[in-house]
Amino acid sequence: MRRPIASRGESAEQPFKYPLERVYAEPDWTRLPGYRKVTRDDWESALWQRKNTVKSLAELKEALGKLLPDDLVAGIERDQRERATMSLLITPHMINTLDERDLWADPLRRYMLPAFVDRRTDWPSHPRAARDSLHESEMWVVEGLTHRYPTKVLAEMLSTCPQYCGHCTRMDLVGNSVPQVQKTRFALAPKDRYAQMLEYLRNTRSVRDVVVSGGDVANLPIEQLEQFVSALLDIENIRDVRLASKGLMGIPQHFLQDKVLQAMERLARKAFERGVSLALHTHINHANQVTPLVGRAAKKLLELGFRDVRNQGVLLRGVNDSQKSLLELCFMLQDHAHIVPYYFTGA
Repeated sequence: MRRPIASRGESAEQPFKYPLERVYAEPDWTRLPGYRKVTRDDWESALWQRKNTVKSLAELKEALGKLLPDDLVAGIERDQRERATMSLLITPHMINTLDERDLWADPLRRYMLPAFVDRRTDWPSHPRAARDSLHESEMWVVEGLTHRYPTKVLAEMLSTCPQYCGHCTRMDLVGNSVPQVQKTRFALAPKDRYAQMLEYLRNTRSVRDVVVSGGDVANLPIEQLEQFVSALLDIENIRDVRLASKGLMGIPQHFLQDKVLQAMERLARKAFERGVSLALHTHINHANQVTPLVGRAAKKLLELGFRDVRNQGVLLRGVNDSQKSLLELCFMLQDHAHIVPYYFTGA
């Protein structure tokens, strides 16, 4: 029997309420044992965040203390030993968005700090699954420059990030080698790779769109990033430049540094004068990760003249696999951080 269509006076059942009831506030980092004495000045310092980024289970225990269950520690340790394709690396800012009351169920924990039992074993991998799942290196026209589509290229500037995600599609290149994956390494020095990329783009007039990525541009010294992007803007056929950085969420403090903001302002001004669209693409998977520091960083870029800040999420089981979680994420991004929900892909 067909379900009756709601009349104009009725509203269909919705998976969420709007305005959202979710609080938009920076979680209090001093609730966590390892950060109880950290001042606001330190917390908002990119240098402090980088110095205190967690790189091992021992450091994770220091940050979370008794809030970190022993069975979860054992599960993460086994996953790192037997299944993980990325080494452990997570910033204090990201740790602060975890729900310490139930770390097993926390959405960010599930994809940044996966335990052995989080992995599905009843579904085999896709028959075409590969270490370089997007076949980017097969399409390098020069080292690190993927030319897949006629008018677009991807420039992989470096092979590190401020944090390492368990679902990374560039796990063949990015990060430290792990028991499961011996990482590919760039053969050329950075300056030589960048020079070859720029020369190819000057000679390939069909390309109009460049994604500047890695790794993550938040790990590239800002002087190198500005020099490369400024050179891109000098190429007549380049009309669209996108900087890719999950670091906007993982370490927003980086984008609030004076030196970084000044460089971004110079690039935005030059792009505007040339009629080139300059945007930043970030990667946020859950509403818990949309905090005021992330919002401040995004709004600064918009104030400087960036066309927009967009979010490219990944659909992940137990993280954002419901209508409610996706809608909450999209509205938190738009309402508070002025970040455009751009698209979601499968992991």
